[in-house]
Amino acid sequence: MSGSKRRASECTRCTAFSARRTIPALAAVLWIALSGIAAAHSFTAAILVVGENVEQDLAEAVRGFLLASDERDGHPNETSDGHLGGVDVQVLPLPAEATGLVQELTGSPDEPADVVVVLGLKPAADDAASKYSRASTVLVQALLAEGWNGDDRMEGFIARYRLAYGKEPGLLAASAYHAARRLDIAIRPLDGAGPRDELLEAWQASEVGLPR
Repeated sequence: MSGSKRRASECTRCTAFSARRTIPALAAVLWIALSGIAAAHSFTAAILVVGENVEQDLAEAVRGFLLASDERDGHPNETSDGHLGGVDVQVLPLPAEATGLVQELTGSPDEPADVVVVLGLKPAADDAASKYSRASTVLVQALLAEGWNGDDRMEGFIARYRLAYGKEPGLLAASAYHAARRLDIAIRPLDGAGPRDELLEAWQASEVGLPR
């Protein structure tokens, strides 16, 4: 074989080898990019209840949270527990040993959760929050004040809760609903549950009240 033919043959093999390496590399990059998009449009929200009647309160809190997550942005064939801020939300009830009465969850939450919503009285709520602050964005929701059921902003929630569950909502359901509404407002402009500082800032800005 002449020198020119040998070099041409070697170039062909090099090109083919480079192509074989490039195609899987491009596929890997594409998979990572698509995975990132999917992850950005789904997040796990843990609902952590502290107090005395944790099992009953947790089930009630989950029901209230789910009602808020079902108010907007739904679509057919959902695999999540609802939407907040236009993003799929997977609900993770905590503590795990108190989930015996929790029902109606269909999502697949990841651990650690992206967001942990803590419901309960101080200082127990703050103590519980500190255990999750390293791995998750922790949002402490104060229990609603007495007379919350007379607030006209809660009328729609109360009616929907009665229709869905055949009874009046309690304080934990209402507080969790309020927390989910706040989370919806905080997440919507961010299109996801982060960055942490921006989410915390948006969450705190909604503390004074929700839009009617």
